[in-house]
Amino acid sequence: MRWSKMNFDFTEEQNMLKRSVRKLSTEVLEPAIQKQERDIPFSKNFSLRMLKELQPYGFLDNTIAEENGGSGLDPLTYALMYEEIPIDLKSLVGISSSFTKGIANNGTESQKERFLPGLLSGDKIGCSAITEPNVGSNAAMLKTSAYLDGDEWVVNGTKTFISNGQIADYVNVVVQFDSSKKGKGLGTLIIEKEESPFQVKPLQTLGFKNGHLAELYFDNVRVPKENLLNPEGTGLKSTLIGFQTYRCFVATHANSLAQKALDYSLEYVKEREQFGRPIGSFQLVQEMLADMKTDVDASKLITYRALDMLSKGRRCPVESSMAKQFATEMAVRVTSKAIQIHGAYGLTTEFPLEGLFRNARMLTIPDGTTQIQKMIMGRELTGLRAFD
Repeated sequence: MRWSKMNFDFTEEQNMLKRSVRKLSTEVLEPAIQKQERDIPFSKNFSLRMLKELQPYGFLDNTIAEENGGSGLDPLTYALMYEEIPIDLKSLVGISSSFTKGIANNGTESQKERFLPGLLSGDKIGCSAITEPNVGSNAAMLKTSAYLDGDEWVVNGTKTFISNGQIADYVNVVVQFDSSKKGKGLGTLIIEKEESPFQVKPLQTLGFKNGHLAELYFDNVRVPKENLLNPEGTGLKSTLIGFQTYRCFVATHANSLAQKALDYSLEYVKEREQFGRPIGSFQLVQEMLADMKTDVDASKLITYRALDMLSKGRRCPVESSMAKQFATEMAVRVTSKAIQIHGAYGLTTEFPLEGLFRNARMLTIPDGTTQIQKMIMGRELTGLRAFD
């Protein structure tokens, strides 16, 4: 009898890519970030500079097919590279490259010619706008409207908690073309800020202080007719399919946070002494470290499985939701234990742990809260819906 063998090793190419990005992060990106003011949003110029540093490594065209001008990476390989970039850059890179992929995969030839060059070179930044003040997880009920007036769409509404929103040149906005159709009336428009100005309000949050979270206001914003990306009736489907990928990368982000907290803790317990010996020799400290390591490794394996399914073109609503809810809650647990291990020092801004904890707590909310992820899993497992 022949038995299939499960392989937990990455390919040599994947390991090489991870090493290359880790070297870039250690020697170039992290030193540049350390020179920036703490807990203040990066300037747009600095953000563009970071994108240009990452561009030769395939971060801006990562999973775009080679025939469309991209690197043609599978989601798992890209995620392994994504693990290695600094935490402060993950949202900038992930959100903008996701926008770029949407243009490459779904855009018209005219849209590709117009938008892709700047995005792929790192001269332009993109983002997506889905969430609204009164609509979060139930995307079918989005209210931001668009109607055609001659050769222009007229857009009205508000989008909130938009990553990259403060500095984006282009925004892929989910709009309602026909409210009577609810989810079937949704589509998306590409709004270029310079061409179709709109208001932007920065949002201050618990974590990710260097990021660019914003609320966007569209008041009779006029958008060229040719900027239609996903026509009426396709917006909800494309959004929901996209969430499977987004959730895997939020999980990857959380895993990186937790791994960093574990690394700091392992280093600290060997240096910090109490009662004449390193605190790493104390059994209760070792117990916390063992729990942290188990949590991190379990989360990575769950996340890699979902990413592997995406790479094979398979649906993974249960697996992606499992990865997102487990990884983000795990990161809260692990960063909290890291603070405990560091004692009072862990609470100070002189050490990185309190920042990692605040960032980890943030990740349990976007792209569907922990409770929404569990609801999705329950629906898929039972075939029963909580609501229509």
